[in-house]
Amino acid sequence: MHKTGATRHKKFLKAEKSKTKLKGKKDPELPKGTNVTKTNFKVKKIVIKEQLKKHVQSEALSTRKLNVKELLSRLNHFNATSRTDALDGLKEIINSNPEILEQSLGPVIQGVSSLILNVEKAVRHSALKVIHLVLSNVITEKIEPFFDIMSTYLRSAMTHIDSRIQEDSLLFLDILLLCAPEKAAQDFHKIIPNFLDMISKLRTDAKPGRTLTVNLNSQITSVKWRVKVLNRLKDFLQKFAEYNNIFKLEKSNQTKIQTFNKDGPNYYPLFNPIHISPCVVSCFSSKTSENVLQIDEIEKFREYVETLMPLLFETWLEASPNLKSDRNMETVVNEDAALLMKHLLEVITTIWDIVKYYNEKAPSSKIKNLFCQKYKSLFTQNICNSFPYVTNVRSKQAKNADNTEDVITDPKLVTENLQICYLFIVLNPHINIKHEGKTITSVLHYIEKMFGKSDENINRRMLKILHTTFSKEVTGWTKNTSVMDTLFQKIISFYLQNEGTDVFKQQIFSLLCQIALNDKLSHLHSNVLYEQWLKNLPNILLGDSLSVQTVDILHKFAVTKNNLFNSVLKPKLLSIIGNLPKIMIKDCTSNSDYHKLLSLLYWIKPWDTESLNLLENQLMQSQYRGDHGKYIFDTLRLKSGGIL
Repeated sequence: MHKTGATRHKKFLKAEKSKTKLKGKKDPELPKGTNVTKTNFKVKKIVIKEQLKKHVQSEALSTRKLNVKELLSRLNHFNATSRTDALDGLKEIINSNPEILEQSLGPVIQGVSSLILNVEKAVRHSALKVIHLVLSNVITEKIEPFFDIMSTYLRSAMTHIDSRIQEDSLLFLDILLLCAPEKAAQDFHKIIPNFLDMISKLRTDAKPGRTLTVNLNSQITSVKWRVKVLNRLKDFLQKFAEYNNIFKLEKSNQTKIQTFNKDGPNYYPLFNPIHISPCVVSCFSSKTSENVLQIDEIEKFREYVETLMPLLFETWLEASPNLKSDRNMETVVNEDAALLMKHLLEVITTIWDIVKYYNEKAPSSKIKNLFCQKYKSLFTQNICNSFPYVTNVRSKQAKNADNTEDVITDPKLVTENLQICYLFIVLNPHINIKHEGKTITSVLHYIEKMFGKSDENINRRMLKILHTTFSKEVTGWTKNTSVMDTLFQKIISFYLQNEGTDVFKQQIFSLLCQIALNDKLSHLHSNVLYEQWLKNLPNILLGDSLSVQTVDILHKFAVTKNNLFNSVLKPKLLSIIGNLPKIMIKDCTSNSDYHKLLSLLYWIKPWDTESLNLLENQLMQSQYRGDHGKYIFDTLRLKSGGIL
C-alpha cells in the first residue's frame, strides 16, 4: 500500500525523538565587581624633531605663522585651496620683507613658476601675482641665473593642450616683458616659435608649412584669440627691437651731429663704418665664429618670417572674407576684424624694422630685398585691394572692457590706413605705374587727404611716411616728379600758409630742408612753390625763438649749400642782423647752441657795408648776452684772416 504524507511525517518525528540530545554547559557568572570594561591603556608620544624648532623672532612669517620654507612645501599640496593660501602667504612675506628674496629667490621662482601649468585658474592667477611681485623687487642681474626656469615654464604653457593655460601664458609673457624685457629678448629665438603653435599647426599631409587652427572648445572666438596672440607677438617683437637698439639707430642715422671739441683731438670718419669694418674669414669652417653665428641668427629669423607671414595674410582673409575691391568706396569691417588688422599691421611693421636692422648688420644676406620681393604682391593683393577701411565702433561700458586689450576708438581707422600706406611704400621701392597705378593713386590720395590733421598721432605717422618717401636714396617714388608732385606741392602750401601746430610746422621745415640738401632730389627743386619757400626761408630768423633742430638745419644748409644760402639770405641780411640779439633758442641745453647760430655769420659772403656797420654798433653797445659778442668778434676775425 502506498504511504501517505501523514505517515512519513510521523516517522520523521519518531526519528527525531530517538536522537541523543546534548546538554550545553552554562558559563559561570563573573565575580561581582569584575563585570566592567577596562579603558586603561598605555601610549607613547610620537616626537618629530622638526616640530620642536621655534621660529626665530627676526624670521619673516605670514599671518598664519609660516615661514617661506613651509609655504613653499605647501605649494605641492593636493588641495587647490592650500596652494592658493600658500601663495597668498608668500605675497604677504614679500610685501613686508622684500629682502627675504635675497636668500630664497631660487626656490621661490622654481616653486611658483611650476604652478603656471596648474589646472586650477585661481592657482595660476595667484602664481602670476607672486611672480610679478618677485620680479618687481629684484634687479635683473639677480634674476639671470633663474630666468631659464621661467622661460621653460612659459614655453610649456604656451604650447599646453589646455587652452585656458595657453591664455594665461600670455599674462605670464606680459609680466616677463614688463619686468625683465632684456632677458626675454635674449631668449627671442627660443620663445618666438611658440607663437606659431598658438594659432596654427603643421599640415597633416605631405605639404610643407602650417595651417590655422580653430578654437572649438574655447570660450572666445578664433578671431579674438588671434588678436590676443598677435598683440603679445607685437609687444615681444618690439622689446627685441628695443634690446638691439633698432629704433635708436634709426634716429641717430637721421640726425647725427658731431660737435667740435676745442680742448682735445677731433676724429671725423671719411667712410661709412659698415664699408670699412674688418671681414673675418676663418681658415676653418668653425661654427663658433661670430660671423657664422650672425648669419645663423638671420637665417633663423628669415625662416620664422617665411612661416609667419603667410599665416598673417590667411588670418586676415579668414576674418574678412567678403571684402569688395571697389577703390572708390571705403571698405567696412567689423570691430573684431579692425582690431585684428591693427595688431597685424603692427607686427608686420616691427618685422620690417628688424629686417632693415639685419640687412644693415649683414648686407650679404640681402634679407631686405628678399622680403620685399616675396611679400609685396601678397600685401597688395590681400590688404591694399580693399583699402581704405572703416568700422562701426560699438559702445562698451568701462566695467566690461578688458584693460589688457586695446580697443578701436576711431571708426575711420586713420592710423591703420596710414600704416597700410607706409608698408605699401616700403615694400614697393621700385613701383610700376602701369601695373600698380590704381593702388598708387589710392595710397597717395589718402595721404594727401589726411595731411595736416590736428591729431598728434596722425601727424607722427604722416611724417614717418614722408621721411621714408623723400629719403636720401632715390626710389621709384621720387625718381621723377610725376608721382609725388601733387603731394609735394601740398606740403609746401601747408607750410607757407602757416597752418598746424608749431611742432608740426617745425617738422615740416626739417623735411623741406632735407629735400633741399639732397642733390639726388634736384628735379623737385624746380617746383614753383619750392622756390617760393626757399625765398621765405630767411624769415625764420626774423622771429623771436628757434629750436635746436632748426639751428642745426640752418647751419648745415649754410655749410653744404653756401651759394644758395647766400642768395636767399642776402636780401634780408640787414633785418636778420637787427633781430639777431632778440632770438631765443627754446630747447637750448648749452651755450654751444647759440654759438652755432652765431656761426652763420661766418658763412655770409660778401658782407655789405650797411649790415656790417649795424653789427659793429651792436657789439659796441653790448646788445648780445654773455660771451656772444666776443664769439661774434672772434668769428669775423677768423673770417678776415686776423685783420680785425
